[in-house]
Amino acid sequence: TLYDTYGFPVELTEEIAEEQGLTVDLDGFEVEMERQRERARVAHETIDLTVQGSLDQLGEQIDSTAFLGYTQPQSMAKVEALLVDGKSVESAGAGSKVQVILDQTPFYAESGGQIGDRGYLSGDALLVRIEDVQKESDFFVHFGTVERGNLTVGTTVTAQIDRACRRRVQANHSATHLLQAALKKIVDPSISQAGSLVAFDRLRFDFNCPRALTSEELEQIEAQINTWISEAHTADVEVMPLTKAKAKGATAMFGEKYGDEVRVIDFPGVSMELCGGTHVNNTAEIGVFKIISSAGVASGIRRIEAVAGPAVLDYLNVRDKVVKDLCDRFKAQPEELPERISNLQQELKATNKQLDALKQQLALAKSDQLLAQAKSVGEFKVLVAKMEGVEPEGLKSVAQQLQQKLGESAVVLGSVPSPDKVSLVAAFSKGVNQKGLQAGKFIGAIAKICGGGGGGRPNLAQAGGKDGSKLGQALDRALQQLLEGLQ
Repeated sequence: TLYDTYGFPVELTEEIAEEQGLTVDLDGFEVEMERQRERARVAHETIDLTVQGSLDQLGEQIDSTAFLGYTQPQSMAKVEALLVDGKSVESAGAGSKVQVILDQTPFYAESGGQIGDRGYLSGDALLVRIEDVQKESDFFVHFGTVERGNLTVGTTVTAQIDRACRRRVQANHSATHLLQAALKKIVDPSISQAGSLVAFDRLRFDFNCPRALTSEELEQIEAQINTWISEAHTADVEVMPLTKAKAKGATAMFGEKYGDEVRVIDFPGVSMELCGGTHVNNTAEIGVFKIISSAGVASGIRRIEAVAGPAVLDYLNVRDKVVKDLCDRFKAQPEELPERISNLQQELKATNKQLDALKQQLALAKSDQLLAQAKSVGEFKVLVAKMEGVEPEGLKSVAQQLQQKLGESAVVLGSVPSPDKVSLVAAFSKGVNQKGLQAGKFIGAIAKICGGGGGGRPNLAQAGGKDGSKLGQALDRALQQLLEGLQ
């Protein structure tokens, strides 16, 4: 939620966790992010499933869509079918969200990791903005909005892709092929694709690799790809039998099902892959390539995200703005920022340590006031109390001090340092241990009331929880069990 909903950087989460003695499961983070992306994808596919019912009925009435987009960015096309809210209609007016099926189209439908084209359908007084294209069976379904006029089944329209978006996605797709080739060359020849996303603004490539890539490897990969780009390798695109493609050494995606005839994208001497996507005619058209992140997404699976072509300028402009803002705030030059930020981090850590020390001293100073709350049970003293806003270490010190002052005793203290953080400490004397009460087991069970857990030694243990509203209930339970256990 911190990252996906509020945009809070995971790096800062790591630093905060480290200061609290915790660690961040980065692999788990990436897995959860992928699950979120999958949920978004499934939500989109649910819309398609609504459309599918109508398509099944139309399937026997209309022919499959002919794709012209490899060579034609624009074409005339007949509206074969029109859907609104998943239901077949004869026409749709301005403002309608529509799904359009044409007899032929220059629009690429999402496939093989490459997203669908954007663009327009136009005619006399008609304009339909196409936002996505999905392939359902043999039909290309154009998802869009009628911006003006009326769209009617049987009419002929001009179908035109957004050429700027197509150039961006082509650059990113061809760059993805170069990325796989560079990984095989620099890291390991056995690396294979495990998934990909080719969008207008970025590319994502998942691959099998048992370890993280080093900074040096990432730099070498980026440099190699930019070298291939500058060498201006011309693409050789050919449709051939699958057996011939494999014999020529074309790379195929493991587990992918291919027909007898396949399309091969060959940048001679660099990369040869089976691919149905759209690509640049020459690597020089990519312009430039930049890796923006590398991380693990699952056991044995790594992910590289990158940008290519015009998207690199967008990426650099955003980073440049961030650097300029930081320079203004710190009154420093860009090259001075790392040292200034490092110094600030050290100062912040030192200040936090001083603050924690002061809080601990204050807690210790107040601890004597709690002695009067201790209850007597035979030869033992029992003290269960809440301390306001005390951190775990301070709470532990106070509990130890109180237990020593009370002698044969059991001390349980609780605190809520922040709304979603509960701290609990138990300090038991040897006599209490001999009565069968162990601090570790005891406080771990009590912490469950607050949605947490913990444990430790028989004489001293700490625990934590997430629900501060349950601390009072937890302390009441602790007092009850101690009074009963020490009778």
